[in-house]
Formats: sequence, C-alpha cells, structure tokens
Amino acid sequence: MNSFKFSILALACSTLLACSTETTNSEHVKTEAIWSKIYVTTTGETSRVIAELNIDGPNGNNIRLTANDKLVARAANISQVMSEEDELFDVDYRAIFDVASGGTQFTVDFTRGSENKTLTTTMNLPRPFNIITPQKNQSFSVNDELTLTWTPGTEDDTKFESKLTIECKKNDGDSIFINVNNEQLTDDGTQVIDLNGIKELKDSAINTRQECSAEFYLARTRAGTVDPSYASGSSAKAVQERYSDKFEIRLRN
Repeated sequence: MNSFKFSILALACSTLLACSTETTNSEHVKTEAIWSKIYVTTTGETSRVIAELNIDGPNGNNIRLTANDKLVARAANISQVMSEEDELFDVDYRAIFDVASGGTQFTVDFTRGSENKTLTTTMNLPRPFNIITPQKNQSFSVNDELTLTWTPGTEDDTKFESKLTIECKKNDGDSIFINVNNEQLTDDGTQVIDLNGIKELKDSAINTRQECSAEFYLARTRAGTVDPSYASGSSAKAVQERYSDKFEIRLRN
C-alpha cells in the first residue's frame, strides 16, 4: 500500500515547454545526429504509436522526413507508414492500431533512403489494468483519506505512476488546478492520499462553497529498446494508461 501526502504542484495557468519551433528536412541531417522519442500508449482499446525526431536532443530542430526517409510501425502482423502531425510548431509521426493487449510487441523502423539503412526501435505493452476506486460522482470531505485502488501489477520490468488533478473554483470565478504526483508508485493496487495534507486546498482564494472536481491518471510503463544508431539520450517506452471517473472533494462539511 502506498501512503502519499506531499509532492504537490499547483497550477493556475498553462505550463510552457522548452522546445524548438524550427524544422529541418531529414535529408540534411546525419543519422548519428538524430535524436528520437518513440512511444506507444493505450487506454485499453486502440494503441497510438508516436515518434518525435529532433536534431541532437529534445530541444533541437524538429525533423521532417524527406528524400525517401520514412517511419514504419508494426504490431500484430500489421504494418503502417506513420503519418506526419504538425501541431503548435511540433512535428511528429503517428499510427493507430486496433490492439492493446499486454505483451503486444510494437516496432518502429526508421529507413534512411540515402544511406540504405534502417534503425529499429522495439516496445512491448505492459499488462492492462482497471481503476476500481474512486467511483463516478463519489464524494469526499477535505478531511478524509482518499483511497485509490486498481488492478495490481505482477511484472518486474515496469514502473507505475499516478497523478491526481483537482479543479477548484476561486472566489473570482476562475479555476485553479492542483496536481498531486507520484512518479514512483508501488504497483500493489492501493494508494492512500491524506486530503487534509494538501495545503493548496486551504488557499483563501478558493471558494469553499463549491465542491472541487477531481480525477486520477494512472500509467504502467515499460521501457523499450532504442536502436544504438540514434543520438545519445533517445528513448522508447510502452504505456498502459487509465483515467478515473470524475469525483468531488467537499471543502466544507
């Protein structure tokens, strides 16, 4: 059982991410200078494979595939050429598969047309799980201990994390968001959070006459195998992720 009281981050506005808005065509980049972040995620039905390519590291120029360079994702005997997505100046490549079973292997081949070379990244989905509690519309007092339960894991090569997001209304009508994170949670099926220990819920700017809305995000992650020809720091992972139903936290008894 996990007992968790602190490590809290309150967010009242959007988070700014450091990343490059510049894009370079892949034909102008040597293979050893290409940094990759490749991952597969599923919430239990379909799986999304996403590949991000940058020069030298995560903050380097985005790379757009040109000159017969391509990314091909494979799973369950199905192959797909990954499609480009360009959002908010960030270029990545995606494919969707109708498979989400634990142990499913996904591979992403990056073929370089000019070099006649293929880099292969491999990922295996962890076992799926379900969130048991809290349940939809369940109500908790700010003085309660909140118990989160899920289907426990049995694999030694995965990690488990949770994120509790709470949305409260301020006296001026705006929203304030409070995040309670645990990135190294024991995957034993239980986490207990002392709501009274969340000091941000005691902020005098919060309207205590209104209940706060809350939900959990849980992720079971297994690291993948990255082709050594990619630049240093490249990564790969496979993630089973789930969101709980919304529940409420009362700030007054």
